[in-house]
Amino acid sequence: MSAIDHEPFPRSALIAAGGLVVISLVAAAYGRYQHLNQSVDGARVMPLAVQELNLLFADQADGRILVHNADTGQLILTIHSGEDAFMRAVMRGLVRDRKARKIGPEIPFKLSHYANKRLIVSDPTTGKEINLNAFGPTNEAAFMRLFEAAKSP
Repeated sequence: MSAIDHEPFPRSALIAAGGLVVISLVAAAYGRYQHLNQSVDGARVMPLAVQELNLLFADQADGRILVHNADTGQLILTIHSGEDAFMRAVMRGLVRDRKARKIGPEIPFKLSHYANKRLIVSDPTTGKEINLNAFGPTNEAAFMRLFEAAKSP
């Protein structure tokens, strides 16, 4: 005979497990009812972008990076060597992913600012997206200034 034969399973553990299952089912039903995880054909539905920019980044021999509005060809920002480490790191990661897939720099990156305050930089060639809000307001501001720079003549 084993200990299981002598001692029944603790009733409190069974009640706790059952309660956890019920809470999980109620939370899932509530989320579905409130459309918290909206999807169309399995894809996430994002709100419409308030602002969007198509950007081309060009490395220069002296360490500068030239940022152009891909739609107008306008130079909107020059990042000098040693400046904007966060923007450099984010874009370096996206470019590394392109190079690994043998994709060139001709297709612009997309910077999107949504009504729900999300700021996302994405690469349409690889499908990779980076939510810039996750890195704090200072780093987010580094990319937000591109919208202002694009408005300037």
